[in-house]
Amino acid sequence: MKVNKWKFILGLIILSAIAAFSNSLFFTEEEPKKQQRINGFNLVAPPQSFPIDSLQNIKKTGAAWVAVVPYAFCNSQTAEITFDHPRQWWGEKPEGIKKTINMAKSLGLKVMLKPHLWVGGQGWAGDLEFESDSLWQVFEHQYATYISTYAKIADSLNVELYCIGTEIRKSTGNRNEFWLNLINNTKKDFKGKLTYAANWDEFSTIKFWHELDYIGIDAYFPLSEEKSPNKASLIKAWNEPKKEMKELSEQYEKEILFTEYGYESIEYNTMGHWKLSKDSLSINFENQKIAFEALYESLKAEEWWQGGFIWKWHLNRNGLNRRNIKAYTPQNKPALKAIEAEFKYNFLN
Repeated sequence: MKVNKWKFILGLIILSAIAAFSNSLFFTEEEPKKQQRINGFNLVAPPQSFPIDSLQNIKKTGAAWVAVVPYAFCNSQTAEITFDHPRQWWGEKPEGIKKTINMAKSLGLKVMLKPHLWVGGQGWAGDLEFESDSLWQVFEHQYATYISTYAKIADSLNVELYCIGTEIRKSTGNRNEFWLNLINNTKKDFKGKLTYAANWDEFSTIKFWHELDYIGIDAYFPLSEEKSPNKASLIKAWNEPKKEMKELSEQYEKEILFTEYGYESIEYNTMGHWKLSKDSLSINFENQKIAFEALYESLKAEEWWQGGFIWKWHLNRNGLNRRNIKAYTPQNKPALKAIEAEFKYNFLN
């Protein structure tokens, strides 16, 4: 039977219109897009300016974020805090911080600005303690100045996330009012999202999570006493910290963000780095790779986990450098393949 060409075309148009109208009855709104987790690296601040290639290499891994770290130095005897002085590395000071942020943003990377304290005579801020309230007051006044300085820089450069402190566990445990005031004042200086980087043994005792956007954890949980644990045993070992984190997330109705996580490329690397005499331990790249794989497999289905920032990425040397071959960086090590696989399919379910 001969069909008129124009009638046939008109019929197709009418059928298409009917189909479109029928679909609109059932799908009146777009399906929500999956939200990508935060997948980034903590940057090691370099002594001088660096080429943008170093940041481009980060982006090639599938990372969408970097954490930029401005250091300050605290005198454990006087409680005084100093920063932005001539002896500091370029990348730790405002000039280098601003340049690094602008370079990262020019590549489309998002930024967390994450101040760290280095304590004279002991290094780690987690053991910082003062015997008198007057010394705590000196510390708090100068720390607030430090945090405000970089909060204003973060705001001026449209940084997405600002971290108000890292592992200062004696203070967060005993001086909650100071932290509440600090958060309130920081919100005046910075309009983006806020977190705090709690040590793995500190996060459950903090009382100010309700004032922040993420529960930040430096996730160096001890998982195994074995020299080279297998993946299955590490996945099982994650069950206890996962339970604790999930309960806290539900209590505060906040997502958990790993402000730091990572593993050294050595034997016993999931025991707890503070327990190890690293000079006596052998290089073990497979341990590092397996530890990352176990972490991702343990947490990928958890909606309360928002991803995080790997510790760490060097901008001026690679992971096979003599000084870094046992260290946390996964650069040019087998672990990077596991990380890239996760970063390129790192979506909340």
